[in-house]
Amino acid sequence: MARYSSQEKFANFWENMRFLGIDYGKKRIGLALSDEGGKIAMPYGIAGSLNKIISLAKKEKVGKIVIGLPIGFSGRESAQALKTRKFAEEVKKKVKLPIEFENEILTTKIASVSSAKDKVDAASAAIILQSYLDKQSVTSN
Repeated sequence: MARYSSQEKFANFWENMRFLGIDYGKKRIGLALSDEGGKIAMPYGIAGSLNKIISLAKKEKVGKIVIGLPIGFSGRESAQALKTRKFAEEVKKKVKLPIEFENEILTTKIASVSSAKDKVDAASAAIILQSYLDKQSVTSN
């Protein structure tokens, strides 16, 4: 039986971990999932409730959640950012997974250019998640 160092075990875990991306909006909550290798984000859909997020995280064996945080061009958090942080606390209590934030500036506008109106929130969540995954890829190399 092969023996692995703790670094190798961590690297193997990272390679097989799925991420859940969330675009928390005033009207809807967009969702995206990564592939099992945590490299590519794909739009998933809309969550009507916190329960859908919880069941999705369990069903898809999510290891980390990334939530878009509205930060303005000035670098300051918007009023929506406070609501987003409160939402993140609710999610964390329920799913007990690590949560990280990713700046979501202009993601909805970018998503609306290439997505159908009913798919914009999920596409925005995918953009947020992909931005996070790309940064992780750069820092791990």
